[in-house]
Amino acid sequence: MANNFLRIGLGILILCSALSCILPTDISLLRIGANYTVHLMFANLGLGLLFLALNEKRLLFTSFFACAALCLYLKSSSNNVLKLPTKTVAEVLNIAQLNIASTHEHIYETIESIKTANVDILSVQEIAPDMAMLLKTELNELYPHKIIVHRNEDFLGVGIFSKQAFIDVDTFYVGDIPNLSIDMKCADEKITIVSSYVYPELSTADAPKILSHFKEIETYIQEKSCPVITVGDYNQLQFSNYLKEFKKVGLLNDSRRFQFFDNPTDHIFFSSHFDCVEFQTISNRYTNHLGIRGSYQLNNATANVQE
Repeated sequence: MANNFLRIGLGILILCSALSCILPTDISLLRIGANYTVHLMFANLGLGLLFLALNEKRLLFTSFFACAALCLYLKSSSNNVLKLPTKTVAEVLNIAQLNIASTHEHIYETIESIKTANVDILSVQEIAPDMAMLLKTELNELYPHKIIVHRNEDFLGVGIFSKQAFIDVDTFYVGDIPNLSIDMKCADEKITIVSSYVYPELSTADAPKILSHFKEIETYIQEKSCPVITVGDYNQLQFSNYLKEFKKVGLLNDSRRFQFFDNPTDHIFFSSHFDCVEFQTISNRYTNHLGIRGSYQLNNATANVQE
């Protein structure tokens, strides 16, 4: 009898842990657990194999069912195409995202990595005032168009560097945190790029502020009638409930596929007007994850609307 209760309890725990990743929740502990959906999927696979060896058939099927459910959820929540769309003759927009807070000791190496990446648009997070001056000077030839806005509390800033001129620049605040938005041309179509930094969730008390920040970005991009790309350090892992809701409400797609062994918190999301034709991590000899870069093209559906 005791063993039966143990089996039932373990089965319920396995199913509930999977559901906590799939279903939205306001419970802080479960919300944090959703960040590790990929790890939980592999854990269920491992448990299933263990139960197979122990001849625990019900727990075996329960674990494999939870694993399959998480696989389907991951497939629908990330960039799940087996092969990225092929680049066409249309204009390609290359965008990179970096947080340079931890690179001050080797900032010149970081600048060289930026120059090597040679993207069209560069989004940079947590720029100290002295670093802002250095970046403006060192990157001026490559990026003559730039805007940096600093927070009032700690003077760390967010910046966008561009090879081509901005049509318009906008800044909207969530508390003292600035979010940068630029309008520019891509294939003769006006597009919007929004760069943001969201504070990490260090305790349950931070949840309302983080949720409010994502809501403000959602509201901002919903008011845009043109193609949109959002980029930044959101301090959330790929399958967090915050990002899940953010992509759903904002009608945004994820540039990143499954991330198995790394836990990046920087992301590039794009509206359905675009195809992501390339996505990769930027690294150098000091770090395996300096930032990310993606390549985007306006797709045929957008071209048809223009016509």
